[in-house]
Amino acid sequence: MYKSIIPLMLLLFIGFSFDHFMVAEASGFTKEMLKKEIENYGEKATNKIPASYSKKDAIKNGDIIIGKTTNHNERVQKFIKNVKNKNPDFIRFVEFTSKGDPVITEYQFNGKLIYYRFDSSRDKTDRYRKGTFAMSKFVTGPKVLEDYCQKLVVNSKTSYLTNCYHFDKVEF
Repeated sequence: MYKSIIPLMLLLFIGFSFDHFMVAEASGFTKEMLKKEIENYGEKATNKIPASYSKKDAIKNGDIIIGKTTNHNERVQKFIKNVKNKNPDFIRFVEFTSKGDPVITEYQFNGKLIYYRFDSSRDKTDRYRKGTFAMSKFVTGPKVLEDYCQKLVVNSKTSYLTNCYHFDKVEF
């Protein structure tokens, strides 16, 4: 009897010790199903920012400004909860370069998929553009990256989107 209780207790302990780890899954689509969902995604709230976008504009729009001392954890947690509960939501992060150029990261959840958009097209220094290393050299990527993802993984160390159409993982 004790032999069967010990593994059960161990499983319960392991389950409770990972309570800080959460996966908010939009849906489990195959690649073909995901492609059809992308085609039917609907109107996006993203990419509606004018070429000239200031901190004042970002504050007015309710954006989360990276580097600003205000804590926006409540807003981020609301987005995570909405994805978990399959409620549509939109969140935008803006980081301003030393010259005041906005670098924008947006996430829009339509109840099924999370649309991710990273836009460094307004960064005149080109310092924030993403890329990859190939043959020991940094190769810059496009100024705008987009993807559609099915899962939001949140834990105490890092958070990311996964089960995406183009990329393995996307930052969150």
